[in-house]
Amino acid sequence: MKIVSCFMEEKEIAPLIEAGADELYTSVPGLPSFDETYLRGITIENAFKKIHALGKKALVAANSSQIVLDTRGLKKLADRLRALDAAGADAFIISSPSLLSLLRSSPRRLRADLHLSSVQPCFNTAALRFFLRFGIRRLILPTQLPALEAAEVLKFCRREGVETEIFDYRFFGCNYVNGRCNIHLPRFHTFKKGAKGGALCRCGGPRQALPVKPLGVNPERAGEVPAIARRLALRMGGGGAPRFYNAASFFDFFTLGVGWLKYGVRADPPAVKARKVGQLRAMADLAGALIKERGQRAARPLFIERMTAWRGA
Repeated sequence: MKIVSCFMEEKEIAPLIEAGADELYTSVPGLPSFDETYLRGITIENAFKKIHALGKKALVAANSSQIVLDTRGLKKLADRLRALDAAGADAFIISSPSLLSLLRSSPRRLRADLHLSSVQPCFNTAALRFFLRFGIRRLILPTQLPALEAAEVLKFCRREGVETEIFDYRFFGCNYVNGRCNIHLPRFHTFKKGAKGGALCRCGGPRQALPVKPLGVNPERAGEVPAIARRLALRMGGGGAPRFYNAASFFDFFTLGVGWLKYGVRADPPAVKARKVGQLRAMADLAGALIKERGQRAARPLFIERMTAWRGA
């Protein structure tokens, strides 16, 4: 399993690659990105050169599904992607079918690969067939999809030669995020108190408990309320792994043949990014080593036990 990591600054490139990243991706001003956090301090063209000089691939996210442009605006957007393609982009992460269609129908095809963003959720093979018509070379699985429910999609991808990718379960915040989510930016909500950086997502932060007050509880089940309230506060605050993504699901994705593991918290400081990428590399290596040593059946509980005790698990 290979590692793909976000980067936002030039000084992050070499440490992330040294920590184990095989690909680096970012977003740039002028391109519609789901996360409006952009590369700074270096041009994307120079970033391409530095990443390629270190023997790795450079990806660009243009993955907002809320692209509201007229025909001229879409053409300018496609032209910008073609310019980045010529400058050395190895792949574009895209969610909008209209943009995919425009790129696919262009007289001059892109050299770069196209990856389908997780914010355009693809839950089954029927949806995947639709997107394959645009030349998708990698499917980034939505975080709402558990490993065993993804088995048929992964089998289809292997048959069609399509790469697959998942987010790391420990460092990704919300298992509900998709292209229709409108609460991650302040302009889409009226939440005023406790929002981290103005964003409603993960509003309490992982260490801040949010008050959850139950109403109308059946007295016979009152004893269940504290645990439920703690779980809701944890999820609303962004602490811990998303509901479907845990050590067990990662191991299952690993054994089902997912080829890429993504770390994507763009706001993390550079040192934190490098440390987390190193942990991803160690985690994937651990799964492989345990399977080789003990076999898949025996390795699964051992992996879960190790990861449960691991910092960040």
